[in-house]
Formats: sequence, structure tokens, C-alpha cells
Amino acid sequence: MQLLQTKFHIPEFKADSSISRNRISRLINEGSSIVIISAPAGFGKTTLLSEWVESCNVRVAWVSLEPSENTPALFWSYLITAVSQNLNICDKNCLEQIKSSGISSIENILIGMINEITEDGTEFTLVLDDYHVITDSLILRGIEFLLDHLPSTMRLIISSRETPNLSLSKFRLSGHLCEIGAAQLRFNADETKTLLNEIHHLGLNNSDIISLRDKTEGWIAGLKLAVLSIKDQADLRMFIDKFTGSDRYIIDYLVEEVLSGLPDEVCDFMLKIAIFERFCPEICEFVTGNSDSIRIFNYMEQNNLFLIPLDNQRQWFRYHHLFREFLFKNLKELKNNEIKNLHNKAFKWLKENGYETEAFNHCILAKNFDQAAEYLSIIAPDLFSESGGTILKNSLERLPDVIVNKKPVLCCYSVFMKVMAGDFESSDLLYQDIFKANKVVSGFISTVKGYQYFYQTGEFKKSIEEIKNAIELLSDTHAHVKEMSELILFLALRYSGDLMPVLNYCSKLMNDDNINAFTAINYADTLVEKGELSRALSVVDKSLEEEKLKYGEELRVEYSYLYIIKAEILRERNQIAQALKYCRKGLYLARNKEFFEFIFLGNLVYAKILAADNNFVEADKAITLSVEAAKASSSWGEFMSVAYQVRIELAKGNISFTKKLLKQMGDFSEKEIPYYKHHEFLSFCRYCIFNKYTKRVHEITDFMISEDLPVKRLERLIECYILKAIAWYLDDDLDRSLNILEKAFQISENEGHVRLYIDEGENMQALFKECLKRKLLPEYLNPYIAPPHTKEPKTKISERKSIIINEFKENFNEREIEILELMKKGNSNNEIADTLCLSINTVKWYSSRIYAKLNVKRRGEAVSFAEKYELI
Repeated sequence: MQLLQTKFHIPEFKADSSISRNRISRLINEGSSIVIISAPAGFGKTTLLSEWVESCNVRVAWVSLEPSENTPALFWSYLITAVSQNLNICDKNCLEQIKSSGISSIENILIGMINEITEDGTEFTLVLDDYHVITDSLILRGIEFLLDHLPSTMRLIISSRETPNLSLSKFRLSGHLCEIGAAQLRFNADETKTLLNEIHHLGLNNSDIISLRDKTEGWIAGLKLAVLSIKDQADLRMFIDKFTGSDRYIIDYLVEEVLSGLPDEVCDFMLKIAIFERFCPEICEFVTGNSDSIRIFNYMEQNNLFLIPLDNQRQWFRYHHLFREFLFKNLKELKNNEIKNLHNKAFKWLKENGYETEAFNHCILAKNFDQAAEYLSIIAPDLFSESGGTILKNSLERLPDVIVNKKPVLCCYSVFMKVMAGDFESSDLLYQDIFKANKVVSGFISTVKGYQYFYQTGEFKKSIEEIKNAIELLSDTHAHVKEMSELILFLALRYSGDLMPVLNYCSKLMNDDNINAFTAINYADTLVEKGELSRALSVVDKSLEEEKLKYGEELRVEYSYLYIIKAEILRERNQIAQALKYCRKGLYLARNKEFFEFIFLGNLVYAKILAADNNFVEADKAITLSVEAAKASSSWGEFMSVAYQVRIELAKGNISFTKKLLKQMGDFSEKEIPYYKHHEFLSFCRYCIFNKYTKRVHEITDFMISEDLPVKRLERLIECYILKAIAWYLDDDLDRSLNILEKAFQISENEGHVRLYIDEGENMQALFKECLKRKLLPEYLNPYIAPPHTKEPKTKISERKSIIINEFKENFNEREIEILELMKKGNSNNEIADTLCLSINTVKWYSSRIYAKLNVKRRGEAVSFAEKYELI
């Protein structure tokens, strides 16, 4: 994402041509952590701040905002960069996080920045100038959060044409807010006299000074424009007497007076360059055709014609906003036919000089939509890779749909983004006759079809075929789409049971410093299926550690599933308290549901852990959430969750509901079982064991063992050996049973698998005891032999509960506990906000965090759960 350094430039304060505003600067210096300066255009807000910056003794980060920054990714990129350039923190990490995953959860990024600012300890002030252009709700929510958690070493100054749409009352009450409005900014009589007589040497008497001051109501832009007009007036008295009304009515008159006194060449030049939000002599020369641009620039500066430099080298400038508005209005009225030509020239220069988004903007303003579409087609792949595709999405929305849908590259990216958001019907647009021979469109069609086969219908072989075709068709120009296609390919390979290509590919990439989360997830999950728990745990820990070094504890959402994988491994090793801790971390990170599969898989693992802890009430809730989330993405995902629900119901002895769930999943008579259905069939095996239908257990496990042995898919192999051993045990063939079980021990001993055994209950306990007699039981499993007819000592139960509660408490901070206490008292969000001096949005944000950590949906459930785990 290209950021303009001119946005960070602090405008120069010219002491010889500006009035000192010390009387107002003192208000800023009084120490309030938040300063709001709000007044209409032309009241000297930026000049006031420029003077204050020159005299203050702290570091200042400055961002000059324009309408283009009303995009969350761009706004936060500028803000974070401004802070980092002053404190040398957070820039690279936070910007990379915005680029890679967007700003759906900006609070996570801000938490990292706030913590770094606090740790750095350097006092500084952040100035956001022209904040009135910001209206996006996501940005406003983030600013609310920043204000509520403003570090003690940081001040925030907001300059705006209108009072910002922020909850400020609590800051007024606490004395942390300084507000400066038009009333304070208006020139008084002394300041008016200094401007008119001491700086501009007009020699006006007190009566004329007071008259001008009253008629402009101390409006600074009006007075400055009056100065430029007065210089050429033969009759000052008549000119002053003609002034009537307030600033709303005199601006047109004053600017017309200023322009009428300028050389025609300068006036024409100034009108033409009003099409730009920012400009340099080179682009002005190209657009206006005037080769004397530098001389005119010098003339404009010498005559104070509202030209504001944007850098210390004085290469880039802008007009005072109010002055530009008038000039542009006059340009449209007087030279309407030329405007399109000016925008076209601006597009050409900006395009040739690498200013992509500005070039596209001028092409749109010229209403050359076809040319704009052609240009956007060229830069679309790069824009798609930035900030989760937000910039490209916004650009596409500025073009008519009929044009987007006829341009192959634009149609491809438009459809692809819609499909990723769940709109599969939009893919019909890719099948237009005009696209039949287009290789890029064919590649995108295969990607979309592969994605649909994988997530919606579970047709993995078709998905693999389509995605391979897509990767072959798509050039490296569309690298980001190819990467996403590769992710789908390896997921499809895994779920179809072909692990080796995934393993080989991911193991090579793991040496790369820029390994992405999805590759780490694929690799770790594949290692788990291979039975290599230690290596999988190492991959997870390495990826999480590298991400934390970049972004701190608040990781990107895709890393949530790495926590889930870690929890699953710890559960298998029977480290239940730690498993609960990491599973909740993962579920919390995935709380905004950007990835539905993380929600259903995360809650599935959570249900397994809770069931392993004999907490079937909460396990039921988690498995229900898993099933509901899975329904939103795929039928095979739903049945994967239902398959584990079968095991929970069997463990509870609820046979009638178990039969209902199995009937829901379909027919279990298949001889050749698709790999992605193995969860369902292994749950069916447990139902057969409960009813002693051992023949079908042998048939199913024999098939899976024959598939797993050649490819060393050891996790499922252990499970099949265990179920087969129990089946032989029920068939009264103890020798065969122990022989099979010994094979399982040989595989699992090095990796520490536990739950695969002990989750099978009484049958496995009986086999453990037989193995112990024959000295077959691995030593690591000895602690899991239950003594006959004894219960776990109360002290042990209490100790285990205490460990779980303490682990649970670690996930909650003091503010969250305070809010839970107030929820318990029945306080509304408004009452909580007033009590804790927070905004409503911040209370809602904390509530969503609490619900995510507790894995609940309602306030009453949150309070009940918090009491159960002794949080309140």
C-alpha cells in the first residue's frame, strides 16, 4: 500500500505573515489528553496547530486527512505510520497485519500499538487534521477505542470543520478534554488590527478595523481575503461599507475580488490546477500547458494566495480547502468543457509517474469509464493483495456494473470477492460468451468451482482437479489468487486422504521466514493425522512465536486455528487444563467469524475437551455451536460435527438420540469409505460396539487399516487398532485383541497418545488390566488404569478444579471482571458505560470479548458461567 509522505508534513508557521495565537495555544498547553478543535473552514485551525507545534516541547505526529482516507485500511495505515515514525515502533508489524488480513478487528491491532506506546514511555502528541472527512463507522469505532485506552504518554488533537461524532461527555466530566471552537478562534479587535496594519500596512483607522472585524465576525479567511482585495481599492471606505452579512455570503465576493486583481495567466493557472487535491510544479505544467509553472508558484507564494506546502522540500502543495472549493466551482461554471481534458491529462501524468490510485481517480472524474476500467484491470492484482482487497473493492464500486462485468479481469476479481463472501450465484457472470476464449477467466472459473466443490458439496476429487487446472491457467500476475487456490488444493488433498503432497510442500515452505498461517495449519494438521504430535506441536509453537514477535499477543484471526490444533494435541495427551486454555484462546481470536470453518472446528475440539473433563453440559453447548456453524459452510463439515455428537450421546447412554443422529448422517453400508467420511464411520463403529455388532466393526476397520498402513496415516490407524481390539475382546478372542492392541502401543508410545484409549471407557480398562498382567502395557499408560470400584479422591477433584479455574481466570483482565460484576447486578450497557466512564461502543466491544471467551451468546449465560468458574 503506497502512502504519501506529504500527509505527515507539518505545515510551516510563518511568523512574519501570521498572527500569533498564544491566547489559544495556552488552552492546548493546559495538559488535557484530548483536544478537539472544531470550526468551519477558514478559522485558522491548521495555522494554530502549526504555531503550537513550533513552540511545544514534545514530539508531534501529524496526519493531514482527505476524503480518500475515509477507508479504514488507508486511515489506520497513515495513523500507525505517523506514530511509528515518531517513536520508531509498530509500523512494519501493524501495517503488515492490516495488509494481510484487513481491519475487521482493528481493536486487536490498536491493542498492540497502545501496549508498544506505553512500553516506549516517550511523550508525544498525535494531530489528525481535517478529521471531518472521516465518516466510516469502522474508523469511528476504532477512534472511540483509542480514546478509551489512550496511553498516559500520548495526547490526541483532532481538528475538524464540525464536532466529531464521538462520545465526549465522559472526558468532559473527567477533565481530560479541551474543546476549542469558532468563538475562541475568531480574531478579536487587537488581532484584526495586527493583521491589517502591522503585517499588511493598510493604515486603517480603528473605526474601519472594527467595522471589518464585525462584518466578518472575526472570520480569519474572510479578513485575509479582504486584505488581498483592499490593496487594489481606490476608495477603501466604499469597499468596507459594501461588506454585508457573515462568512457564508462574503466568500464568493472576496475571492472574485482577489482573482480580478491577478494577471490573467496566473488566474487561469490557479483555476485549472483546482482539479487537484495536491499538486507539484511538474504535473501543473503538464496539465496546464504552461512551461512557466515554477515562476507562477513563486508568485502565488509571495502573494499569499492560499498555497500550502506539503513537504519541507516544497515539491508538493495544496490549496487552502475553502479557496480550492471556490476555484473549482468557478472552473466548472466558466470552463466546463475543459475540465474533462484537464482530468485526462492528470490521469496520463499520474499513471506515467506511478501514482496509481490518484490516476484512477482522475480517470473516473473525467467520466472515461472504459479507460478507467482498462487501467484498473492492469493494477487490480496488486490492489487485491492489499488490505484484504478493500481498495480494489472500493475502486470497482466507482465503475458502472455493466462495464465491470464486460472486462475479464475486473469481472473475475469482482466475482471472486463475492464468492469468498458466500455469494456463489455471482459466478454466473464468468460464463458470458465474450469470455469463452479467455485464459484468465477460465482460471478464475476453475478456482471458484474448486472452492465450491470443496466447501459446499465435499466433492474433493473434483475440487482437486479444478484447482490444479486453475493454478496451471493463472499466471504469476495473479499471485495472490494462486496462493489462495493452493490453500484450497491442499485442504482438498488432505480431506481426500492424500497427505504426502501436502506434507512435502509444507515442509519445504516451513524454512521460509514469511510462512503464512494457512500453510502452518495445513502442515500441523497433516502431521497430527500422521500421528506425529510432537512435530505438529513444534510447527504450531514456531508459527505462533514468529507471529507474536511481529504483532504481540493479539494475533490475526487465521492464527486462531493454530491454538485449536495445539489444544487438540494437549487434549490427546490428557493435559486438559492447558487444552481448555488454548482452545478458548483460539475461539476468542475467531470470534468475528471471518472463517466459519474455524468456528465449527474450534467448537468441535472444545466439545471434545469438555467431554474429556466430564463436563457434558458445556460439551453439548459447544457441539451444538459446531454443528450450526458447519451448516453455514458445508454438509460434510456438519456431519463431522454430528459424528462427534454421537460419541457424546453414547458416553451419556442416550441411545435413542444416538440412533436419530446416525440416521441423519445416512447409510453406513458402503464397502469403500471416502476418507472425509471416516469420522462418521468410526462413530458408527462405537455404536456397533455398544450393541456388540462386531462384524461391521471389523469390516470398517479392516478397510481403513488397509488404506492407512501404506501411507503411514498413523492417527487413524491407532484408532482403528483400538476399536478392532475391543471388537475382538467382545468376540471373546483375547489373544487377537491384545495382539492388535500391542500394534497400537508401538505407534503411540513415542508420541504420548492417551485419550484415544481412555475415551473408550470400561472395555479399554479391562484390556489395560489384561495388558498389565502380560507386561504389554506401555509405562506412560499405567497412570490411566482406574482402580476397581474407587472414586477419584475429593482432594484430587478439588485440585483439578482449582487448576482449571486458575487457567480460566488468566484469560480475563480487570476491566472484563468489572463489567461482569456490573452485568451480575443487572446494569444496562448505558449504566455500565456511565459507571466506568467508557463509551457505549467500548462496553459492547468488551461484552463481545467476554462472550467469546466464555463461548456464550447471552448476558445471563455469561454471568452464570462466570460464577461457576469463580470469576465473580
